[in-house]
Amino acid sequence: MKKKSWKSFVSFSLAWTFLIIFISGIVLYIAPPGRVSNWTNWTLLGVSKSAWQAIHTIFSYTFVVLSIFHLFTFNWKIFWYYFTSKAAQGLNKQKELVFSLILIMVVFFGTYYKIQPFKAIIDFGEWTTESWETKEEQAPIPHAEILTIKELSGKYIKMSADSILMLINLKGLKADSTGQSIMKISELNNITPAKLYSIILPTNREGGVKTEVKPHIVGLGRKTIKELAKEQGKEPYEIIEVLKKNGITATPEDKIKSVAEGAGKTPMELLEMIK
Repeated sequence: MKKKSWKSFVSFSLAWTFLIIFISGIVLYIAPPGRVSNWTNWTLLGVSKSAWQAIHTIFSYTFVVLSIFHLFTFNWKIFWYYFTSKAAQGLNKQKELVFSLILIMVVFFGTYYKIQPFKAIIDFGEWTTESWETKEEQAPIPHAEILTIKELSGKYIKMSADSILMLINLKGLKADSTGQSIMKISELNNITPAKLYSIILPTNREGGVKTEVKPHIVGLGRKTIKELAKEQGKEPYEIIEVLKKNGITATPEDKIKSVAEGAGKTPMELLEMIK
């Protein structure tokens, strides 16, 4: 192609790439957390969350490559002339330079420290992602889909691994061994991990076998210190004192996820510390 044709090709490609990044960014902003999307096989427009993440990542890199190609192949001379001629003029625009730096710093640190109105945007995104989860479709633990039948038995379902495998086969579903993961068995039978788990649970109840579900684990990160204290049968100040002894500062209204991140720990590590 001629130079003008290449330029048009790259420009159009940049426009389409930007549109895809914009759309995938919005989807990921409102998408459910991984523990929910994987457990329920969540999709939007027929595309799973992991696929949306891959699309967003690849097209972000594509946008960078196309931008570099566009700059250094077609507009380098114009850019260099503009940069050198405007550099001296830019030094005379000290107010604009300072204000632009202040704006960037405010957005950066406002987002990092979760200051309003940036905190509201972050909180809305977290609220949206968490709103997808329902009690009916909660996994026994986050990312339970990666557990094998053997790992799921005994600890999370009070049945032997062989009994669970037999039950799955009796329901007319494919499962070859107790070493297969819930996700793999679900894919073989074209159902969600949540559906497979629900197929096992009713029989457990009929047989009088209790399934161990830990409600304090599911959605732990989004709970506040106050909410966790109530679940643990403690007062908020008791948990705060325990955290304080470990060099962690928190208030009753702080979310477990925020406190854990500030301490460089996971929510589960924080829970173990509290318990």
